[in-house]
Amino acid sequence: MIVRQLNLRNYRNYEKAQIVFDPGMNLITGNNAQGKTNLIESLVYLSLTRSHRISSDRQLIREGCEFAEASCTVSDGDDKKISAVIHSAGKNLMINRVPVKRSSEFVGILNTVLFSPDDLGIFTDAPRERRRIVNQEITKISPKQLYALNRYANLLKQKNTLLKMYNPDLSYLDILDEQMIREEVEIIRARRRFTEGINSHMEGIYRNLSDEDASAGIVYDCCTGNDENIEESLKNMYRNARQKDLENHVSSCGIHREDLIFTLNGKNVLLTASQGQKRMVMLAFKLSILEFINDITGKKAVLLLDDVLSELDRSRQKKLIDMIKNSYQCIITCTEIPEFLKKENPCEFYVENGKINRVTGGRR
Repeated sequence: MIVRQLNLRNYRNYEKAQIVFDPGMNLITGNNAQGKTNLIESLVYLSLTRSHRISSDRQLIREGCEFAEASCTVSDGDDKKISAVIHSAGKNLMINRVPVKRSSEFVGILNTVLFSPDDLGIFTDAPRERRRIVNQEITKISPKQLYALNRYANLLKQKNTLLKMYNPDLSYLDILDEQMIREEVEIIRARRRFTEGINSHMEGIYRNLSDEDASAGIVYDCCTGNDENIEESLKNMYRNARQKDLENHVSSCGIHREDLIFTLNGKNVLLTASQGQKRMVMLAFKLSILEFINDITGKKAVLLLDDVLSELDRSRQKKLIDMIKNSYQCIITCTEIPEFLKKENPCEFYVENGKINRVTGGRR
């Protein structure tokens, strides 16, 4: 999978812009606050139908404009043009100029994996942020998981509303629990597959990047533990929690309480790892996601690296580039290009005040 062309209109600081990417390594250079990260963000938006930086789409619309549009051509055997028009009333999504009603039809057509320095905050963030990462990755490769997650969220909302009532209908609570369990079984299975897939790659990638004889991985803190009979375990869990939920007027258990734990040598990264080790763990995690996507779909996602090289020493910069340069389409932002990277003949674009100019390089 590669992005051939990206077009922006009234998006952030871009009035109108077009960029034709190389299928290999693409460098987006320029000074700070010129729009490099905005380019990366637009690709993430076209992958997920939401920004990784803000919660309100309206902030994506250029000041003084009524709408913003981001579109790109994705090549995955055949070409598809996907576009998102963002306006005050919401957004319109289109595939080959045909409107789609559900985001599940759109998500994953462009599959991107982003790593930026902000990702290190995930270690100290609330569990919901780590769940969001898992949900994000499984929905990109399985649209039915997006439906299951949305359905579960709606049922959970209904259940919590019912629990807040003075005398809730227990029969209706039973029905809601039964319906929630149906969605949870599939979600738990998907989260377990994700964890297993990531761990099959993460240790080796971490060692290659860090030159440490250490074991990095993730642990899925599942609400049912390691129980193989997920449905029965969930039924028992809800049955045992019923009285507590009635007293506290909130659902105390379920997949919305789960967590993802990052480990180094079997210990929680948050408690034992240095800042440099955390950076390597997160980078190994993101590269493992690339491998996981390829394992499951047979397709290679697009790697986005936003201002990452400046956070690494020269040795790790080179190790990273050596690992990805011939395997994935890469779109990398940086203020300065390391000398060794110039020898790789990357395709370079220079961004200044929302204007994009191709400089040199590339394989096309």
